[in-house]
Amino acid sequence: VAQVTMYYERPRRGRDEDEVSIDDDSQVESSSSLKTHFDCRCLPHGFYPIIPTILSSMALWTSTVQDGCDYGKLKGEDSIEKITGSDVFPYLEVGIYNYRAPIFYASENDWVLAFTYDCQDYPKEIVDTWWKIGKYMTIISSVLAGSLCLFLWFTTCMTFSKRTWRFCAVESLFAALCRAGSFFFFLTSICNDGIGSECLFAFGSKVDILGIFLWLVVGCLLLGHYPNPKLRKALEDDTVQSEEEMANLQPRQLSTQRRNIQAQRG
Repeated sequence: VAQVTMYYERPRRGRDEDEVSIDDDSQVESSSSLKTHFDCRCLPHGFYPIIPTILSSMALWTSTVQDGCDYGKLKGEDSIEKITGSDVFPYLEVGIYNYRAPIFYASENDWVLAFTYDCQDYPKEIVDTWWKIGKYMTIISSVLAGSLCLFLWFTTCMTFSKRTWRFCAVESLFAALCRAGSFFFFLTSICNDGIGSECLFAFGSKVDILGIFLWLVVGCLLLGHYPNPKLRKALEDDTVQSEEEMANLQPRQLSTQRRNIQAQRG
């Protein structure tokens, strides 16, 4: 009777061990899934993401090189008098936030802009609706540009899903659209009201055109191609098993083999 009882108990212990091995197998698969989503290594998508990342950094640079009062060149006595209270200046260098007045050099008998001088604030009464729209669009574009540029640099060391990649593309195109909204500044009253009043492109507006072009290129590169992440190679060749060998392994052996591979891959 004792032998019969032990005979029936042995399969019961075997089933328990199989259940343990199945649980271990599921833990290995969950750990593998976690590493797939949070896989930090060098260039997991290859070299392709470096191109839009560098271009986004250049586009962000075009926003940081402006000093806030070099967006356009204003001409027109009426508009200049509204800003400075005097009509002696032949022109002003204006920006979305500040302006700069030239200085007359008697030795050269000419008005010259001194870039070492600080920019001056506008009178509050001359700021109109188009001015505010251009200012808000510039702020939104700067926030999107900075966050996207930083986010794209993580593609050099982390894997991104296709959905995240497409989201970056949309954000890049939207940043270009908001950057273009800064040109609403040229529809303001100081650029259009008064006799001979006009605003010409200056350094700030010219680099903005370059920045818009770069953000459009980045968006097209992200939309046009998604570089699939490269599979991590095994650290040791002897840990790699062919599909036929893996298929011939028993469940407990297969679980043990998977744990060994995961342990060696780190």
